[in-house]
Amino acid sequence: MKLGVIGAGSSYTPELLKGFLDISKDVDIDEIWLYDINDEKLDVIYEFAKKFIKDVFKVHKTKDFEEAVRDSDYVVFQFRPGGLEGRLKDETIPLKYGLIGQETTGVGGFAAALRAFPVIEDYVNRIEKTSKATIINFTNPSGHITEFVLNYLKFDRYIGLCNIPINLLKALSDFLSCSMDDLFLKYYGLNHLTFLERIYVNGKDVTDEFFKKLGEVDTDSIGYGFESSFLKEIGMVLNPYLRYYLRTSEMLEKLKNSKPRAQEVMEIEKELFEKYKSVDNIPEELSKRGGSLYSTAAALLIRDLALGNGKIHIVNTKNNGSVKNLPDDYVMELPSLVKGGKVLPVTLGEASRFAKVFINTIKEYERLTIEAYLKKSKTLAKEALLVHPLGPEIKDVGNLLDDIIKANNFGFLE
Repeated sequence: MKLGVIGAGSSYTPELLKGFLDISKDVDIDEIWLYDINDEKLDVIYEFAKKFIKDVFKVHKTKDFEEAVRDSDYVVFQFRPGGLEGRLKDETIPLKYGLIGQETTGVGGFAAALRAFPVIEDYVNRIEKTSKATIINFTNPSGHITEFVLNYLKFDRYIGLCNIPINLLKALSDFLSCSMDDLFLKYYGLNHLTFLERIYVNGKDVTDEFFKKLGEVDTDSIGYGFESSFLKEIGMVLNPYLRYYLRTSEMLEKLKNSKPRAQEVMEIEKELFEKYKSVDNIPEELSKRGGSLYSTAAALLIRDLALGNGKIHIVNTKNNGSVKNLPDDYVMELPSLVKGGKVLPVTLGEASRFAKVFINTIKEYERLTIEAYLKKSKTLAKEALLVHPLGPEIKDVGNLLDDIIKANNFGFLE
């Protein structure tokens, strides 16, 4: 098996390599190719990788994208178009207009998506010509990008992934004293906009027991900052990013009065890369970076795609009847059966009306943003910003969009 990692100069890569080591007892990994446009960071990660991997499998670095992906079985996208500097813009420009500044949600997510689309389009087209690889995408905003690839680029060997579902499964297994494999969830929505309705342990519905217990103990790792009484009332556990929609003023105040997360991450990354130069194992400091269990999610998915063993993974893929009161072509985050090298979403029934309103609105926002990019339309870009619940008012939308265009050099929207 050949694996390509695009964005291998990321500080996350050592954790991803650990995931590959963990699955190497189940699947034969022959070589991993590391690619990044940042030569300095790639060199540091490559030297670390050689010490960390030892001789379990071969590790290569390359500045040639085609060399990294040619004849690969799986390619992991984990790059950040615009780097952390781009993230800092996404977090700070919206604040000037009294709006949430966040890297994947609202105005910040809009700008991040527009930076990503041209890079994703180029990379996917080149992979299509050189490889039969399945692409595992972590590049944010992951669900929005997967919508773009599956429904607009029409490339079907593409799976969007996020570490929130696997962390939720881990928290639930600890809370309910069971293994993660014992759990099945009626879990659906869009990436960073998901709803957990029912919880099953070994086929038994334990949702009522869960909510009873949730009200008795401090469970912020599961409640994500929402009061247990509210979650019990609506009968769902909400994705933590829904705090930006449902506690907007509170979250906005926090963002206004704290250092941008991008700046914190820049400082953590600087520390991490110094560590990587001198150690041969993953340093504790990586835990400050966030993204826990991200490598586990990616590695286990690759393992199960290769083995075709019928495991369930929560991924971003087309709905295809999983949630029957939402369109089949919506790219959603859903429990999916891994079989025959594909992910097949399982039947979940209907979405609640509460969830459906959010999903339909944000899906239309996603599609307007994609079409603004493809049609080079400022009008569609403004419409996308205006329909988003976290977007601007009419009086600000023009100036806000101009600020985003200027800060990101979006020539296609001039």
